[in-house]
Amino acid sequence: MAQSAASIMTTVDGYRNRSPLTEALAQESPAFAAYLARRDLQTHDPNALLLYAAELRLGVDDIDVFASNALTDHSNDKKCDMVAVSNDRGRVVVAQGYEALADKAAAPANKASDLNTAVSWLLAGLLDQVPEKLRSAAEEVRAELRDGSISEFEIWYVHNLPESGNVQNELDQAVITAEAALSRYFPNANVDVRAIEIGRTQLETDYQQSNAPILVSSSRKFTIPGGFEVEGPGWRAYSTAINLADLRAIWADHGVSLMSPNVRDYLGVVKKSGNINHGIKETAKVEPYNFAIYNNGITILTNDYVVDASSLQIEAKGIGIVNGGQTTGAVGEMPLEDIDENTNAQVMTRFVTCTDPTVLGNIVKFNNTQNKVEATDFRSGDAVQSRLREEFARIPDADYRGGRRGGASDAISRSRSLLSDSSVAQSLAAFHGSPNLAYNETRTIWESDGTYASVFRDGLTALHVVLTQSLLVAVDERKRSIGKIPDADRTDIQRRQSLFFSTRGSNHLVVAAVAACMETILDAPVTDTYALTFGARVSPAQAVALWSPLLDIVLAFTAQLLPATDQGLKSKDKVQSSIQNFAAMVAAVRSANTAPFDQFASAVLR
Repeated sequence: MAQSAASIMTTVDGYRNRSPLTEALAQESPAFAAYLARRDLQTHDPNALLLYAAELRLGVDDIDVFASNALTDHSNDKKCDMVAVSNDRGRVVVAQGYEALADKAAAPANKASDLNTAVSWLLAGLLDQVPEKLRSAAEEVRAELRDGSISEFEIWYVHNLPESGNVQNELDQAVITAEAALSRYFPNANVDVRAIEIGRTQLETDYQQSNAPILVSSSRKFTIPGGFEVEGPGWRAYSTAINLADLRAIWADHGVSLMSPNVRDYLGVVKKSGNINHGIKETAKVEPYNFAIYNNGITILTNDYVVDASSLQIEAKGIGIVNGGQTTGAVGEMPLEDIDENTNAQVMTRFVTCTDPTVLGNIVKFNNTQNKVEATDFRSGDAVQSRLREEFARIPDADYRGGRRGGASDAISRSRSLLSDSSVAQSLAAFHGSPNLAYNETRTIWESDGTYASVFRDGLTALHVVLTQSLLVAVDERKRSIGKIPDADRTDIQRRQSLFFSTRGSNHLVVAAVAACMETILDAPVTDTYALTFGARVSPAQAVALWSPLLDIVLAFTAQLLPATDQGLKSKDKVQSSIQNFAAMVAAVRSANTAPFDQFASAVLR
């Protein structure tokens, strides 16, 4: 478990003081300076650094919603602080966090070895013996593995100290443990497993990658067969081919720094059927003369390039692989003897230079196959999102971008008033009766035309979004506050609420359940739930405060919702039955305790 805030640091004005070491690092490190500036992360202490790493590496756009479901940190967490399941990316991340007070040569290796325990409990522990905080995560991970939905399993150790060989050795043992458990209990799963020590150097690299598309600034000359150039306002691109031997050589010199435009590092190669990276290696080794036509090629982003037609060479001034990261990594890791320099094995290559920052960002975003174009990018220009952005501009302290992503830099400087695309979509889906869609299939909301139209319908207003999204935020805040109460100090109701909130998707289920009770809460018929708002003068933060007294009452009935969570909200019948039982309890208490309900109802317009 991560160190408790009380045991290592004091609290001032509700926020934890950073460790002296982190504050010292921030004087020289841009990554740690940006981390200290993120006050919103401090509400998640002592897991703030772990979440910061997740933002940089996973592209999380709403840290509160992410933390609500991913954090497992608890006194009996079985050495696991975070289990993040990305259904649409097919990835599981199991992580341990540690923030040292004073500088040391390396992070404690025993905390890395603890991840062996975490992996074992997550993948193989008897569910009735798995602690409640971790049980829901274990159920979800195992279900996704059985369904064949997981292709990547990552093990992280995040800290603020130098990386070390001893720690990596312990992490490698955790990889062996994970692979053994996967092989035994999920024999049909085809999963790449890797472990990453994310210390101060790796955090700095991740931060730089989120800012600068090109980390390798040195120049390099490549022999080419010829080519052609196209250009536009502020950019030029030269299409040609380079030798695989040259590609392997630049990997040997620079490694994953070449991948700076890629948000994620090269995945690694596992010799399993269907593994793309292994197939790249096999083609390069067995049919090198056909590699150029079998492979999709790579795109190299460079500060500038110069073509010498007489010598058939191109000089790239700075190198960043913006597309073709798996190809580069796979070829780069091949033994030298497997790449015959005399075969003229080549890969199609496009060199791109750009001076327009906006176009440059789009080049990275749209060419990066590892950070594929999000469905939200294609919705950002439609009429509903455009209108919502205009309406939000008139709401106090509200920042909604409607699919216009700020990119990885959002992990560095995040607006406190930002309503993220994911939280808005999830809150709308849950509020209007689809908590499973909200939790398990957020991408579907943006990808499917029919689903998108049903959630972001033509009549949707920014004022209604404020009402639904603030409910999700209020539920997340209540979940965090209950989680911070020591087990021994919890009342019986708080213990039941803690058990409920330990399950995955519980926050989205509460939103759906409260929405189902709106006629009871308002004591009036509601013909169109999309028409419900708090009015034009209520900011998102004020809206959260309006929901809070109501949640004080209705969250006492979360035990009625617990049966719906055992399958990650995927049983529609259980979800409907649980919500009906919850609604019946709310109706029973409404007549006996009218004041808080009436007070809330007076704030709602319909």
